[in-house]
Amino acid sequence: MVLTPKKGGAEDLKDFRPISLVGSLYKLLAKVLANRLKKVMGKLVSKSQNAFVEGRQILDASLIANEAIHSMQKSGGCDILCKLDIEKAYDHVNWSFLLWLMEMMGFGAKWISWIQWCIGTVSFSVLINGTSSGFFQSFRGLRHGDPLSPYLFVIVMEALSCLLKRAKEGGFLLGWQLSGRGGVLLELASYVVRSHVRVEGELGQSEIIVVGRVENVEEVALEFGCKVSKLPSYLGLPLGARFKEVATWDGVEERLRKRLSLWKRQYIYKGGRMTLIRSTLSSMPIYYKRKGGLGARNLALLNKALLCKWSWRFVVEREALWRQVISAKYGEEEGGWRSCVVRGSYGVGLWKAIRRGWDVLGDNLVYSVGNGRRVRFWKDKWCGDDLLCTSFPSLFAISLDKEAWVADVWSHSGGGVWAPRFSRWINDWEVIEVECLLLRLQGRRVYSDVEDEVNWTKAKDGRFSVKSLYKALEPERREEFPASVIWNSLVPRG
Repeated sequence: MVLTPKKGGAEDLKDFRPISLVGSLYKLLAKVLANRLKKVMGKLVSKSQNAFVEGRQILDASLIANEAIHSMQKSGGCDILCKLDIEKAYDHVNWSFLLWLMEMMGFGAKWISWIQWCIGTVSFSVLINGTSSGFFQSFRGLRHGDPLSPYLFVIVMEALSCLLKRAKEGGFLLGWQLSGRGGVLLELASYVVRSHVRVEGELGQSEIIVVGRVENVEEVALEFGCKVSKLPSYLGLPLGARFKEVATWDGVEERLRKRLSLWKRQYIYKGGRMTLIRSTLSSMPIYYKRKGGLGARNLALLNKALLCKWSWRFVVEREALWRQVISAKYGEEEGGWRSCVVRGSYGVGLWKAIRRGWDVLGDNLVYSVGNGRRVRFWKDKWCGDDLLCTSFPSLFAISLDKEAWVADVWSHSGGGVWAPRFSRWINDWEVIEVECLLLRLQGRRVYSDVEDEVNWTKAKDGRFSVKSLYKALEPERREEFPASVIWNSLVPRG
């Protein structure tokens, strides 16, 4: 075990983080257990936990926090956030409590015995000036570097989440509610407390953060033993910041400057400099080797593709907490596939910029009809390569309901038949077009017990990927650059 400093100028023992070496055989066994455990983590822990849970992403918490703080700022009220840290979180985990918690969650005796063996048969040897000082046993804590540790720690933190929920139900915590369009309310007490109020042993290192005008804030800080601070960065993103202001990105610029400082070192070879370009200077409009460039990506297009990934996740992750927050705050449209347009000064947070790029994603979606309750008959791409409203414009002009869902046009009588309704009788010259419409609908039907689905047209499997969208956004060049002649790659090909 080696102690590594958490920050520059570390002096106290608390400023160091222990890094342990794990044996290969144990790591293999622990990896097998971790792969089995991660499949059920989403069923064991609450929606407010995003880290190390399959199907969730840790940045979901940052998005929710920014939108919640933005709503606090817009409400004109006064709020206080507490930013605390868990002191030596992994090292203070109580084994008996962890095993009891797993038993309460329904783990079998065999599984619990496996976990007990994994965490209990550990011995440490501290390297002091490069020399081992002998081995000793541990009686609590989880090892850094153990594949099981992140999942076991999430299980332990679920106990804190449940305690906070119980405190909210008992009236000890008031929480905070997010009010959306149309009066929709979403209870954010458990999330906001979990994300911004974390438990720590030493309040002297903690902070309180003011949102709005709060009187006597210094007295509150003195009462809690905390110092007053401004909104921090959370998971790398500044909270409550105006992202259009240049000053917001000073931290990012500073990190780029530190990376670019490597240019001053003369011993970097050409290949290393190219790697530095790709990781730091990819905002330049340069192209792949086969298109006459140096193989670095266009950062503007990559950013657009990454933002569209959030829109895709809004489409497919209907039960996710972050999606519920966005839906409650901005509302939904088009069958719930996307949020409402953010207009005016109501939405100046992260989601406003994400929502602006929906058209890039929406133009490349095709719908698979199940019950037909979320797919529009005329205006969604579900029957052929074109919208029915563009393929049959004269029929669309006389349709009785231009926003009709597929389920509204389907009649279950006689085994099921398509029955589009029009505002007047069909003329003789329009009969052929109606026949073409019915011929196009032939073989398609509505299944009342199946949900509607959406597919991404730029991938064979129908699932969105940043790579496929980036490739679609990249400008085409008619002539191919002779990359194989100009560039000679030394990477072995299997």
